[in-house]
Amino acid sequence: MDLEKFSDKVQRDLSLRKLELSRFSILFQEGSDKPQLELLCRAATVLSYAHWEGFVKAASALYIRHINGQQVPVADLKYPLQAAYISSHFHRASQSSKLLFLGDILDQIDKDRKAVFSARPDKCIDTESNLSSTVFKSLILGLGLTYRADYETRHAFIDGQLLFGRNQVAHGELARFTREEAEERLVAVRDLLDLYSEQLLDAARDRAYMAGT
Repeated sequence: MDLEKFSDKVQRDLSLRKLELSRFSILFQEGSDKPQLELLCRAATVLSYAHWEGFVKAASALYIRHINGQQVPVADLKYPLQAAYISSHFHRASQSSKLLFLGDILDQIDKDRKAVFSARPDKCIDTESNLSSTVFKSLILGLGLTYRADYETRHAFIDGQLLFGRNQVAHGELARFTREEAEERLVAVRDLLDLYSEQLLDAARDRAYMAGT
């Protein structure tokens, strides 16, 4: 996948998600009785998280596919991406202490590092169905990217509001949220999606997946 196609796909996915989130603001402005408003707020809480996890997974997968399309030797990539390519060998090595067998694995790893990188996105990306700040940080570092300060300052929102609120509703609690809380959540998650999309687009443009960048 070339840079232009990658950018188009990320921005299209982002636009569709932000559009759906924005529709809640319109529904809030149209006015409704209390039961309907409570339902909207609960729905907004769940969808805010859904688009958070959904976009991170989808955009990250597109990033891996973009790297696949660059035909880069594994050894020329950042170490986390190299590790993603040869990870199956680590599992085999952990199950044996025989030096001859381990030597064969090291030989295969050396050969793999000379191969052209091509990885299945689902082997590199795992949100664990609970995209907390800790899981998000691990995912970003696993892609060879920098965990930015803008994310650090949003840990309380990601864990204490976005994830926690979703779990309350999804696990059957009759949690209630005010319109103000719901609207703040919608705005904050759109900002997060923008931040992550910008980082991925910048990384692809600057070839930040290459070793030494």
